Amino acid sequence: MRDRRFWITWLRIVLALLFGYALVLVFAGSVAGDLFGALGFGPPEASDNPATSEYLELPFMVLGAVLAGWSITMFRIVGGPLQRGESWAITTLAQSLTLWFVLDTGMSLVLGFPAHALFNLPFGVALATPLIALRTVANPSTISTIFATEHVGSMNRPDE
Repeated sequence: MRDRRFWITWLRIVLALLFGYALVLVFAGSVAGDLFGALGFGPPEASDNPATSEYLELPFMVLGAVLAGWSITMFRIVGGPLQRGESWAITTLAQSLTLWFVLDTGMSLVLGFPAHALFNLPFGVALATPLIALRTVANPSTISTIFATEHVGSMNRPDE
């Protein structure tokens, strides 16, 4: 069984890669557009023209900016409270990841973009795997609050 340090390092690496991906979206949106097109969830062929491609750089930039903020926030939680074993940290990370995955993947499927839903899987697995593993190596006092929902919406830390 791997120790906490291994899983914390794993999360830091994945979050650093996510941050890099976010910066690509912000500063090289056309590259992201080409990637999305190659993966099957770019703009439909009928609307794939220079004007549309230029416009799509805006949502790619906004998406990248949000992902950059989310990844930095998660990185800071991982490197501080989670590393110190504070129970609220793993709960918050797990809830944040779950909310993103359910909403993003679910809406991708509802809107008819199953390739995008599949695109989310490696990100979800890469982030969920260490959180699940950390649940099993967490401090005994934190086990009961991991993935709990009683503190959702509270601005206070659950262990206060």
